[in-house]
Amino acid sequence: MKHETNNLCSMYLVEEYFEAHGTSKFLTSDRTLQRLHTPKLDRETLFRLLEGKPACYSSEIEKLHSSHHEHFNKWMLQLQLGYSVLLYGLGSKKALLEEFRVSLLCQEIHLVVNGFFPSISLKSILTALSAEILEHQGTFRNPADQLQYITTTLREQPDLHVYLLIHNIDGPMLRGGKTQNALGQLASLPNLHLVASIDHINAPLVWDQCKLSQFNWLWWECVCFQRYVEETSYENSLLVQQTGALALSSLTHVLRSLTANARGIFKLLVEFQLENKDNPSYTGLSFQDFYQRCREAFLVNSDLTLRTQLTEFRDHKLIRTRKGADGVEYLLVAVETSTLTDFLEKEVE
Repeated sequence: MKHETNNLCSMYLVEEYFEAHGTSKFLTSDRTLQRLHTPKLDRETLFRLLEGKPACYSSEIEKLHSSHHEHFNKWMLQLQLGYSVLLYGLGSKKALLEEFRVSLLCQEIHLVVNGFFPSISLKSILTALSAEILEHQGTFRNPADQLQYITTTLREQPDLHVYLLIHNIDGPMLRGGKTQNALGQLASLPNLHLVASIDHINAPLVWDQCKLSQFNWLWWECVCFQRYVEETSYENSLLVQQTGALALSSLTHVLRSLTANARGIFKLLVEFQLENKDNPSYTGLSFQDFYQRCREAFLVNSDLTLRTQLTEFRDHKLIRTRKGADGVEYLLVAVETSTLTDFLEKEVE
């Protein structure tokens, strides 16, 4: 009893101490980045200043980078044995995976996916596999049918080996359960070989036991200490003025992943929208007018082909569609006018 009384007294003394020396008012500093007198830099100036700074421990980083090359043949063997290879560790693994691709995959059928793209989607990955690798002509009702076609075709052709290389499989647009489940189904195919990288500290939480069994990962620690240059090129920085450069960069990268006809279709829509930029009543280009323009430019041969391409633009969040009061469908590019102007000038170059 005496021991319990002493414990209670000690507890009360502790509480009295913090009540005497503490405060219920929490003070925070009012010194914020907004109050700095130094103006924000434009994107090009920031990159130029950063490039002028000498790299620290460059020789040690290069030696560390070279040590990972010794594992290339092991990765290739493990892929052929039915495992998926996953690289993790501090620093960008993009250059390392690119060297692996050039060294060992250039003679193989392979597909590279940049998971850090802000507009990457499961549909674009499946479309690349079905159209470019399996050479399928036509469309699918939904991604599930597309995935079923790919898995069935690869099972029926066991001698066809496809290598799928994904930079940042934990990217924001690929973290969803449906996307990871679809990628897991592809990785479980004996003749589809997956090698990927992760960078987010909580990336392993994306996979439950079922998905892990599908991927069949072999984890490789590849600490590179390389800068995340391209991976972070789509993110805003507090040091940079908010201009259209980021949107232009994203738009350019997205269109590079599309076919020449798709780029031509999008360019036609951009040109028409810029022609009407000073028209306050402009609500978009009607589908029929746009279809006629695309046919005259020999970009499509049917309205179904055009609608399929417009669906891909919507998936990439490049365009918006709306119905007018007359029931006509109108198309509008969902990008600022200044960015579209810069885009066209860049395309002309």
